[in-house]
Amino acid sequence: MPNGDRNLVIENTLSGIENQFVSVLGRIRRREQLTPLDKARLCLFTAAMHTRATAMGEHWKEFHQGVHNQVVALEKKRNAPPAKSLETADMVKHAHPYLVESGVEVLAPMLFGMPMSILVTEDELGFITSDNPCVRNVPNAHRLPPMLRHPSLSQPEIEISLPLTPQHMLFISHRVYPLYVDVKQTTVDDANRLRWLDCTEEFVSWKGETRPYWLDPGKEPDDAWEKTPEGKAALAEAETYRKWQAEYEEQKKLKQSKEVSASQSPTL
Repeated sequence: MPNGDRNLVIENTLSGIENQFVSVLGRIRRREQLTPLDKARLCLFTAAMHTRATAMGEHWKEFHQGVHNQVVALEKKRNAPPAKSLETADMVKHAHPYLVESGVEVLAPMLFGMPMSILVTEDELGFITSDNPCVRNVPNAHRLPPMLRHPSLSQPEIEISLPLTPQHMLFISHRVYPLYVDVKQTTVDDANRLRWLDCTEEFVSWKGETRPYWLDPGKEPDDAWEKTPEGKAALAEAETYRKWQAEYEEQKKLKQSKEVSASQSPTL
């Protein structure tokens, strides 16, 4: 704050969300029916866990930095005093808190409008978690072009999952399942593999043990977009464009080098 104090509204809000989540967790352990208020608290907790991850904060900061750089360049080009750049600089500085705020206000209500289930397991290793615990996944995204693979809540097959305990995982999608779903080890292993693939630096197994399958990045599926005729043609066209671009940049540098040499040559 201008007077040197810290504004703790984000920290205090997250603390309240965590306390409310703990009250719901007991009901989940007992497999009780959840009220709309319970589900709302789970959605708030999920949104907070998704946006508070360091990777999300760095991504959002990088985005705002790009916007800020463009604003600064425009102000300099027009010889304008810093104005809008002061606002964008603040957005860069506080990018992560702003992201958490928008997640609580925007993402949580969207999650609340989707069906919710709790996956339950008796597997001895159970669900793992990570430094990026809330994962959005579209199972068949590999069939789409790369630019369309970003998991969006509007996609019919989107799945949002968040480990709540080693035995419980929150599962939100556009499909309706029973509130509590008992799952086998194969489902647990698939969920843990997805968690490991999406983590930034660290993952946590409550027993300190892993299975090889969790840490296997896998191979490109046979039905991936890259292996279709359309995908191969698009990739070939993109590669041709990259070569043209590289040649153009090389010719541009050569021309600039010749111009510099000519300007430095002594006049006879």
